Amino acid sequence: MANGICVYAENYNGKIEPVTAELISAAHSIKETTGEPVQVIVAGEKCEALVDQLKQSGADEVYAVKTDRDCAFQDDALSQVIADMLKKIDPSSVLVPATPMGRSIFSRVAVKLNCGLTADCTELLVAKREDGTYYIKQNKPSFGENVFVTIVTKEGYYPQMMTVRPGVYTPYEGEGSAEVTYFDDIALPASKVEVVGAVPAEAETDSILAAEVVVVGGRGAEEPESFALLKAFADKIGAAIGGTRPLADTGQIPFQNQIGQTGFTIRPKICISLGVSGAIQHTEGIKDTKLMVAINTDENAPIYNIADYGIAADLNEVLKAYLEL
Repeated sequence: MANGICVYAENYNGKIEPVTAELISAAHSIKETTGEPVQVIVAGEKCEALVDQLKQSGADEVYAVKTDRDCAFQDDALSQVIADMLKKIDPSSVLVPATPMGRSIFSRVAVKLNCGLTADCTELLVAKREDGTYYIKQNKPSFGENVFVTIVTKEGYYPQMMTVRPGVYTPYEGEGSAEVTYFDDIALPASKVEVVGAVPAEAETDSILAAEVVVVGGRGAEEPESFALLKAFADKIGAAIGGTRPLADTGQIPFQNQIGQTGFTIRPKICISLGVSGAIQHTEGIKDTKLMVAINTDENAPIYNIADYGIAADLNEVLKAYLEL
């Protein structure tokens, strides 16, 4: 019978991506109810180094495949390796980072395993059937990001597979030494993808996810003058810049810096919200901020419901006054 909460350890250039620790935290929250072991799967050319990074990650078991070449971006081949691993491990659930890499690989894995795949989960809850077995309620925003829906994998289909948005769970900080198993009988097949080169991303999402201070612009900061003031303010206080969907749609911020249900969830120490109305689509991504300051001309804006301090004023006037100090 399927058993285990399996986490995919996304990796690049010989390093485990930080989101893995978040998924291990999610797996432990499930384990508290089901009692299943927390498993991690990893595959790569520099497999020994990757495994060393995972031994103390908080997982109970680590399963690994050493590939004979770098398989980055060869998702057609890597998905076969992962599918073969999951057939051997037979977990009840698989947690995948909702990243471009995770989505690309595991959409293929789901087809190979004839199982479902829920995308972009923001909450995982455990429920119990009448026969005593457990299943995962996979919650996510839907219908234009206006409502939350619960998706349940059809009974009898395993593994229950889902991608989880980065930033939703805090990284796991527990200790422990995982039992490591190498699958030497699983080989990386030929790929139809030829990688001719790779260039760094223009925008670093990690700057938003890891920043202690974030300045967030909304529709009220769309005008060029307003956004220029926002940027100057962020530069002066050493903050990262994020925004709501309107700023991403206009290209003023990269989509990697969008915050909310359609973007990322952040947990900075300080979040300064400028011209943001406070719709739930956005506030879901900042609800765990330790200190929230909001500036909006509308004194009845929903953003003030979650703000610790609010200023009902024109953001341009407030920022100009600060920058002149």
